[in-house]
Amino acid sequence: MKKERSDGSLLAAISSRTDEPSWARQCMNWLVVDDGTLLSHCFDHVEISFSDKVRHFESLHRKTGIPYEGMCFFDNEEWNIRSVQQLGVKCIYTPDGMTREAWNEALEMFDMK
Repeated sequence: MKKERSDGSLLAAISSRTDEPSWARQCMNWLVVDDGTLLSHCFDHVEISFSDKVRHFESLHRKTGIPYEGMCFFDNEEWNIRSVQQLGVKCIYTPDGMTREAWNEALEMFDMK
């Protein structure tokens, strides 16, 4: 099961663990992606808090109804990958940050390429 927006594009969420959640949210309103869109407008759901990534995904699961197996997680920290993977989320380790290759790997995982 995949959740999509009315235009057929995929839902996107961000999960960030920080001791400064309000500052992180403000930064998302300052950062601009290549097409001029604010980073904060690129995501349907935002989980930013002190809690770990597993708690973030549990919250996303409750809010969206998307099964864990229908989610994909990209992260540059292996321990986050290991913990979230235990929920059944498809995880991709990105030690150098997000790349087109990692995105394509996710598309292949979900038979979308």
